[in-house]
Amino acid sequence: MRIKNYFIAILSLCVFLQAKATGLSGDIISFDGESWVLMAKPINMDSALYKHLMAFIPDNHIVSTGNWEGYTAFWEIQDDYLCLQHIEVYVYDKTGQEDSTLIYNTEALQIPFTSYYENGKIQARWLSGEFRAGKGDLVRYVHSGFDRNMATERILHITNGKVVETATFHNYKKPGLNMKDVQDEIIRRFPWERFPEYKGQQIIFAIKNIQMTDDGHLKDCEIYSISLRPMRKTIEDGNHPLVIALKETLKSIHPWEILFINGKYTLKYTNFSMGIKQ
Repeated sequence: MRIKNYFIAILSLCVFLQAKATGLSGDIISFDGESWVLMAKPINMDSALYKHLMAFIPDNHIVSTGNWEGYTAFWEIQDDYLCLQHIEVYVYDKTGQEDSTLIYNTEALQIPFTSYYENGKIQARWLSGEFRAGKGDLVRYVHSGFDRNMATERILHITNGKVVETATFHNYKKPGLNMKDVQDEIIRRFPWERFPEYKGQQIIFAIKNIQMTDDGHLKDCEIYSISLRPMRKTIEDGNHPLVIALKETLKSIHPWEILFINGKYTLKYTNFSMGIKQ
């Protein structure tokens, strides 16, 4: 029972840490007249631009844990460039005791976007990287930032505001086992006889980059750190015998609940810690 409780505690710690964060509201992007959620806040990625915008919008703008800035930006791709269409700011009138939404089009945003406003357009030329837009039901949700996936997602590769490549994926989930379902089985199958020197130690594995097969088998994962307690020892060796042993154990159990996310099979939590003890 103590072993089982310890296993639960480690997995619960991951959930607790996620709960300390919060899910964020994204911006909106339009494709062929249809609105998708842009799981990013591009304006925030330029600190000077963000500062100018915050100084521009009214002081009585409304913030929330999902939208700390109190605004939502609306985007569109024009001539292969990500362009800002307008910004909506949510404000509270203390006198009338009511909420309202202010809409600023590109012409009204010339002052905070003076470096990017040209010929009536605001191209996001400060922006580079890979970004996701989604629509439909949630397939995967972790209560932290934009760590979630929707039924249909479009990946945008952007360089200096120009959309150089896009790819669309249809995501889904297949039922199977999760970590809590098989906690006792993982402990039972782990080859403790190969590690007598760690008897009585709490072994905490830090895991990321989970790769699954389409039939629910673990293909591979990255175990990048091992903590031993109360020994107070940390191991950072991806080829350590403990790493190999845990991978063997996880591969022997199937079928796992898997998610097909943007062309890859994975688990709900892609970066977590797992603790076991003999």
